[in-house]
Amino acid sequence: MIVFKNIDVSFGTPSVFRNLTASIDAGDFITMIGPNGAGKTTFFDVIAGKVLPQSGRIIIDGVDVTHQHEIDRAACIARLFQNPRLNTVASMTVAENLALASLKGRRAGVRSAMHSFPEEVLASIVRPLGIAIDDLLSRPMGALSGGQRQIIALVMATLHPPKILLLDEPTAALDPQAATKMLLFATSFIRQHGITTILITHDQRLALTLGNKLWVLRDGGIMQFDEQEKRLLEAEMLIGDVDYAVLGYSK
Repeated sequence: MIVFKNIDVSFGTPSVFRNLTASIDAGDFITMIGPNGAGKTTFFDVIAGKVLPQSGRIIIDGVDVTHQHEIDRAACIARLFQNPRLNTVASMTVAENLALASLKGRRAGVRSAMHSFPEEVLASIVRPLGIAIDDLLSRPMGALSGGQRQIIALVMATLHPPKILLLDEPTAALDPQAATKMLLFATSFIRQHGITTILITHDQRLALTLGNKLWVLRDGGIMQFDEQEKRLLEAEMLIGDVDYAVLGYSK
Protein backbone atom coordinates (compact mmCIF):
# COMPACT_ATOMS: atom_id res chain seq x y z
CA MET A 1 0.00 0.00 0.00
CA ILE A 2 2.82 2.42 0.90
CA VAL A 3 6.23 1.99 -0.70
CA PHE A 4 9.34 4.02 0.07
CA LYS A 5 12.07 3.70 -2.55
CA ASN A 6 15.57 5.00 -1.84
CA ILE A 7 14.36 7.96 0.23
CA ASP A 8 16.92 10.60 1.20
CA VAL A 9 15.98 13.41 3.59
CA SER A 10 18.48 15.92 4.88
CA PHE A 11 18.32 19.22 6.73
CA GLY A 12 22.09 19.45 6.76
CA THR A 13 24.65 16.98 8.04
CA PRO A 14 24.11 14.18 8.94
CA SER A 15 21.13 13.09 6.83
CA VAL A 16 17.92 12.07 8.57
CA PHE A 17 17.29 9.24 6.09
CA ARG A 18 19.77 7.75 3.63
CA ASN A 19 18.56 5.48 0.83
CA LEU A 20 15.61 4.36 2.98
CA THR A 21 13.57 1.60 1.37
CA ALA A 22 10.56 -0.01 3.05
CA SER A 23 6.98 -1.03 2.40
CA ILE A 24 3.77 -1.08 4.41
CA ASP A 25 0.95 -3.47 3.53
CA ALA A 26 -2.69 -2.44 3.64
CA GLY A 27 -4.06 -3.00 7.14
CA ASP A 28 -0.65 -3.08 8.84
CA PHE A 29 -0.49 -1.66 12.35
CA ILE A 30 3.14 -0.66 12.86
CA THR A 31 4.52 0.56 16.16
CA MET A 32 7.60 2.75 15.75
CA ILE A 33 10.28 3.56 18.28
CA GLY A 34 13.71 5.14 18.17
CA PRO A 35 15.95 7.51 20.11
CA ASN A 36 15.27 11.24 20.11
CA GLY A 37 16.39 12.78 16.85
CA ALA A 38 16.13 9.53 14.91
CA GLY A 39 13.56 11.05 12.55
CA LYS A 40 10.26 9.52 13.70
CA THR A 41 8.21 12.70 13.30
CA THR A 42 10.09 13.56 10.10
CA PHE A 43 9.07 10.17 8.75
CA PHE A 44 5.44 11.12 9.38
CA ASP A 45 6.09 14.48 7.67
CA VAL A 46 7.37 12.61 4.62
CA ILE A 47 4.29 10.37 4.46
CA ALA A 48 1.93 13.33 4.92
CA GLY A 49 3.73 15.48 2.33
CA LYS A 50 4.88 18.16 4.75
CA VAL A 51 8.52 17.29 3.99
CA LEU A 52 9.57 16.32 0.47
CA PRO A 53 12.57 13.99 0.09
CA GLN A 54 15.68 15.17 -1.78
CA SER A 55 15.57 11.91 -3.74
CA GLY A 56 13.60 8.70 -3.91
CA ARG A 57 9.93 7.92 -4.43
CA ILE A 58 6.83 7.48 -2.25
CA ILE A 59 4.02 5.40 -3.69
CA ILE A 60 0.58 5.08 -2.07
CA ASP A 61 -1.88 2.58 -3.56
CA GLY A 62 0.13 2.49 -6.77
CA VAL A 63 0.21 6.28 -7.17
CA ASP A 64 3.49 8.19 -7.02
CA VAL A 65 2.84 10.95 -4.45
CA THR A 66 6.47 11.99 -3.98
CA HIS A 67 5.82 15.60 -5.00
CA GLN A 68 2.14 15.75 -4.07
CA HIS A 69 1.16 18.57 -1.68
CA GLU A 70 0.12 17.61 1.85
CA ILE A 71 -3.34 19.12 1.29
CA ASP A 72 -3.93 16.63 -1.51
CA ARG A 73 -2.68 13.72 0.59
CA ALA A 74 -4.94 14.75 3.50
CA ALA A 75 -7.89 13.16 1.71
CA CYS A 76 -6.60 9.71 2.67
CA ILE A 77 -4.33 10.46 5.66
CA ALA A 78 -5.35 11.39 9.21
CA ARG A 79 -2.70 12.48 11.69
CA LEU A 80 -2.73 12.98 15.43
CA PHE A 81 0.13 15.11 16.77
CA GLN A 82 1.80 14.66 20.13
CA ASN A 83 0.92 18.23 21.16
CA PRO A 84 -2.88 18.42 21.71
CA ARG A 85 -2.83 22.11 20.75
CA LEU A 86 -1.89 21.20 17.17
CA ASN A 87 -4.90 18.91 16.69
CA THR A 88 -7.77 21.30 17.39
CA VAL A 89 -8.87 24.94 17.08
CA ALA A 90 -8.65 26.42 20.59
CA SER A 91 -11.08 29.31 20.02
CA MET A 92 -13.88 27.08 18.71
CA THR A 93 -16.16 24.97 20.88
CA VAL A 94 -15.80 21.22 21.13
CA ALA A 95 -18.97 20.79 19.05
CA GLU A 96 -17.64 23.16 16.38
CA ASN A 97 -14.32 21.31 16.24
CA LEU A 98 -16.11 18.00 15.78
CA ALA A 99 -18.36 19.50 13.13
CA LEU A 100 -15.33 20.96 11.36
CA ALA A 101 -13.70 17.53 11.30
CA SER A 102 -16.82 16.11 9.67
CA LEU A 103 -16.21 18.42 6.69
CA LYS A 104 -12.97 16.74 5.65
CA GLY A 105 -12.73 16.76 1.89
CA ARG A 106 -15.90 18.85 1.44
CA ARG A 107 -16.53 22.54 0.95
CA ALA A 108 -19.06 23.73 3.51
CA GLY A 109 -19.32 25.96 6.53
CA VAL A 110 -19.27 24.97 10.17
CA ARG A 111 -22.93 25.98 10.51
CA SER A 112 -23.87 23.50 7.79
CA ALA A 113 -21.84 20.78 9.47
CA MET A 114 -23.47 21.52 12.82
CA HIS A 115 -26.83 20.96 11.16
CA SER A 116 -25.66 17.61 9.79
CA PHE A 117 -24.05 16.67 13.12
CA PRO A 118 -26.33 17.97 15.90
CA GLU A 119 -24.99 17.89 19.44
CA GLU A 120 -26.80 14.69 20.37
CA VAL A 121 -25.10 12.88 17.48
CA LEU A 122 -21.69 14.28 18.40
CA ALA A 123 -22.23 13.27 22.03
CA SER A 124 -23.14 9.71 21.02
CA ILE A 125 -19.90 9.44 19.02
CA VAL A 126 -17.66 10.46 21.90
CA ARG A 127 -19.59 8.96 24.83
CA PRO A 128 -18.03 5.45 24.50
CA LEU A 129 -14.71 7.01 25.53
CA GLY A 130 -16.14 7.53 28.99
CA ILE A 131 -15.84 11.31 29.20
CA ALA A 132 -18.72 13.60 30.09
CA ILE A 133 -18.95 15.03 26.59
CA ASP A 134 -22.41 16.54 27.16
CA ASP A 135 -20.82 19.01 29.56
CA LEU A 136 -17.99 19.84 27.15
CA LEU A 137 -19.67 20.38 23.79
CA SER A 138 -20.35 24.07 24.34
CA ARG A 139 -16.97 24.85 25.92
CA PRO A 140 -14.05 26.31 23.95
CA MET A 141 -11.51 23.63 23.09
CA GLY A 142 -8.79 25.80 24.61
CA ALA A 143 -10.47 25.54 28.02
CA LEU A 144 -10.08 21.76 28.15
CA SER A 145 -7.22 19.81 29.61
CA GLY A 146 -4.58 18.47 27.27
CA GLY A 147 -5.86 14.94 27.81
CA GLN A 148 -9.45 15.87 26.99
CA ARG A 149 -8.34 17.69 23.85
CA GLN A 150 -6.29 14.74 22.70
CA ILE A 151 -9.12 12.25 23.15
CA ILE A 152 -11.53 14.47 21.23
CA ALA A 153 -8.86 15.02 18.56
CA LEU A 154 -8.69 11.25 18.02
CA VAL A 155 -12.44 11.17 17.47
CA MET A 156 -12.08 14.08 15.04
CA ALA A 157 -9.37 12.22 13.10
CA THR A 158 -11.55 9.14 12.77
CA LEU A 159 -15.02 10.62 12.08
CA HIS A 160 -14.39 9.57 8.48
CA PRO A 161 -12.22 6.42 8.52
CA PRO A 162 -8.95 7.31 6.73
CA LYS A 163 -6.85 4.94 4.65
CA ILE A 164 -3.77 5.83 6.72
CA LEU A 165 -3.69 6.86 10.38
CA LEU A 166 -0.53 8.44 11.82
CA LEU A 167 -0.38 8.56 15.62
CA ASP A 168 2.56 10.58 16.98
CA GLU A 169 2.82 9.67 20.68
CA PRO A 170 -0.91 10.32 21.15
CA THR A 171 -0.95 9.33 24.83
CA ALA A 172 2.03 11.45 25.94
CA ALA A 173 -0.26 14.06 27.54
CA LEU A 174 -2.65 11.55 29.14
CA ASP A 175 -2.78 9.93 32.55
CA PRO A 176 -2.70 6.09 32.50
CA GLN A 177 -6.48 5.70 32.77
CA ALA A 178 -7.21 8.14 29.94
CA ALA A 179 -4.42 6.62 27.83
CA THR A 180 -5.94 3.16 28.26
CA LYS A 181 -9.39 4.38 27.20
CA MET A 182 -7.94 6.14 24.20
CA LEU A 183 -5.87 3.16 23.07
CA LEU A 184 -8.80 0.76 23.48
CA PHE A 185 -10.94 3.07 21.34
CA ALA A 186 -8.19 3.49 18.75
CA THR A 187 -7.28 -0.20 18.43
CA SER A 188 -10.92 -1.26 18.21
CA PHE A 189 -11.57 1.36 15.51
CA ILE A 190 -8.43 0.37 13.59
CA ARG A 191 -9.40 -3.32 13.60
CA GLN A 192 -13.01 -2.61 12.68
CA HIS A 193 -12.09 -0.54 9.64
CA GLY A 194 -8.81 -2.22 8.68
CA ILE A 195 -6.94 1.09 8.76
CA THR A 196 -3.24 1.12 7.94
CA THR A 197 -1.71 2.65 11.07
CA ILE A 198 1.68 3.77 12.37
CA LEU A 199 2.03 4.59 16.06
CA ILE A 200 5.11 6.40 17.36
CA THR A 201 5.84 5.71 21.01
CA HIS A 202 8.68 5.88 23.53
CA ASP A 203 7.06 3.09 25.55
CA GLN A 204 8.88 -0.09 24.52
CA ARG A 205 6.32 -2.35 26.19
CA LEU A 206 3.50 -0.61 24.38
CA ALA A 207 5.42 -0.98 21.12
CA LEU A 208 5.65 -4.74 21.70
CA THR A 209 2.02 -5.09 22.80
CA LEU A 210 0.23 -3.26 19.98
CA GLY A 211 0.32 -3.81 16.26
CA ASN A 212 1.52 -6.58 13.97
CA LYS A 213 4.92 -5.08 13.12
CA LEU A 214 7.63 -3.11 14.91
CA TRP A 215 9.97 -0.61 13.29
CA VAL A 216 13.01 0.83 15.04
CA LEU A 217 14.41 4.03 13.50
CA ARG A 218 18.13 4.44 14.02
CA ASP A 219 21.07 5.94 12.11
CA GLY A 220 19.03 6.95 9.06
CA GLY A 221 17.48 3.53 8.53
CA ILE A 222 14.78 1.19 9.79
CA MET A 223 15.11 -2.13 11.61
CA GLN A 224 11.94 -4.07 10.80
CA PHE A 225 10.39 -6.86 12.88
CA ASP A 226 7.35 -8.83 11.78
CA GLU A 227 4.74 -10.23 14.15
CA GLN A 228 6.61 -13.47 14.80
CA GLU A 229 9.92 -11.68 15.41
CA LYS A 230 8.21 -9.23 17.79
CA ARG A 231 7.17 -12.09 20.05
CA LEU A 232 10.81 -12.96 20.64
CA LEU A 233 11.76 -9.44 21.73
CA GLU A 234 11.81 -7.96 25.21
CA ALA A 235 11.50 -4.25 26.00
CA GLU A 236 15.07 -4.06 27.30
CA MET A 237 16.37 -5.25 23.92
CA LEU A 238 15.06 -2.16 22.15
CA ILE A 239 16.19 1.43 22.70
CA GLY A 240 16.97 0.95 26.36
CA ASP A 241 15.41 2.02 29.62
CA VAL A 242 16.19 4.59 32.29
CA ASP A 243 19.33 3.49 34.14
CA TYR A 244 17.99 3.73 37.68
CA ALA A 245 21.17 2.24 39.16
CA VAL A 246 23.22 5.17 37.83
CA LEU A 247 20.67 7.56 39.33
CA GLY A 248 21.02 5.88 42.72
CA TYR A 249 17.61 4.24 42.73
CA SER A 250 16.62 0.60 42.48
CA LYS A 251 13.61 -0.44 40.39
